[in-house]
Amino acid sequence: MKYHIISLGCPKNTVDSEQFAWVMNSAGWENSDEPDPSDLIILNTCAFIAPATEESLEYLSDLISWKSRKPGRKIVLAGCLPGRYSDDGSGGLEDIDLITGPGDWRKLSAWLGIASEGPAQVLGHGNYRYLKIADGCSNGCAYCTIPAIRGKFVPRHTDTILRESDLLVQQGAGEIGLVAQDSGNWRQSGADLAALAETLAARHPSIWWRLYYLHPLHFPHRLPEVFSKFSNVVPYIDMPVQHASDSILERMGRGHGVRTIEKIMEELDNSPVEIAVRYTVITGYPGETEADFSELRDFLGRYRSGRHIAAFSWYPEEGTLEYSRAIARGDAVDDSTASGRLASISAVGDSLYADWDERLYGRELSIRADDKITGHTVWDAPEVDAVVSFTEPVIPGSVVRAKIVESSGAVLVAEPVN
Repeated sequence: MKYHIISLGCPKNTVDSEQFAWVMNSAGWENSDEPDPSDLIILNTCAFIAPATEESLEYLSDLISWKSRKPGRKIVLAGCLPGRYSDDGSGGLEDIDLITGPGDWRKLSAWLGIASEGPAQVLGHGNYRYLKIADGCSNGCAYCTIPAIRGKFVPRHTDTILRESDLLVQQGAGEIGLVAQDSGNWRQSGADLAALAETLAARHPSIWWRLYYLHPLHFPHRLPEVFSKFSNVVPYIDMPVQHASDSILERMGRGHGVRTIEKIMEELDNSPVEIAVRYTVITGYPGETEADFSELRDFLGRYRSGRHIAAFSWYPEEGTLEYSRAIARGDAVDDSTASGRLASISAVGDSLYADWDERLYGRELSIRADDKITGHTVWDAPEVDAVVSFTEPVIPGSVVRAKIVESSGAVLVAEPVN
């Protein structure tokens, strides 16, 4: 019997899918890389924002069609979609054989009839992997559905994290990303995220370690020191700043003002290590004026460490505080204005890349090869940031010394150095 897993959304879902794979293999099932030869498909969904929900529903519709083409096929619906929208008994789910919430591998295990004692393991492959250090979020931002889907913030124990790091390395990982809904909030026995990164870097000195989802309110200010001390903790910070106007940050319920993120960026710019920041921002937020937007745009273009911008328009997510508040106040930004502001943010992103292009041109860098012809630098996360194109084939998974000979925005061209 063969199974196939479709994992949608963020890296945290990827880790959950790897736990599902471990359960399936423990039950004697064989993994298939393709849906057609499979007898069972697990659809691990995302429902954080409306487009993600729509994508999940489209995949589910395709799977129901897949199931109808051959008797005996089964569908497991997992992840954030059922976590956010529970079955109300109205029907329409008859073709789904099991529904399980985010990361609920125990329910899958029980359905398959196998024991679920002890912690779950992850089963995966590839040079780039993710290590979940916590789950849930307790920030309660006005626009966010995560607490309703994933619950309150719960850190994983250090021993569990270390054991899983060992397993990922044994499975062939060369780079590991630390992920959680609020990674910077991780604490165990007096140790914070910076201390955890140091421990992992010392434990596996040949592995690149990358940090994701650092809420400014819980930012570990010792990170520049860690970057200086451990070259394998890559100087990259993924930070959801969301906005740079005090009034909008307050309405979002972020728990801090713009001065908090300004201080962080000043610290990073003043570090002896060259650090890249990936900003995540929301524009078109209800109540956002032209002055608010100008503050955001000016902030994003101000700092040397800024390299990437992931910008989104606000979505009216049912069940959030802002959903009902924006309707009551009638101050949602119209779609045309929101789209224009998003385009303006994109132009700022282009200027950041242009600045980095100028700085990187002609430099010899260590580049991790994603395959024979492409890779990424320490300042670029794989699959989401800038890509390096090699002028000649290299060994996948290796760290290649190469000279940047051409650059254009999110594409760098590098010539391997013998």
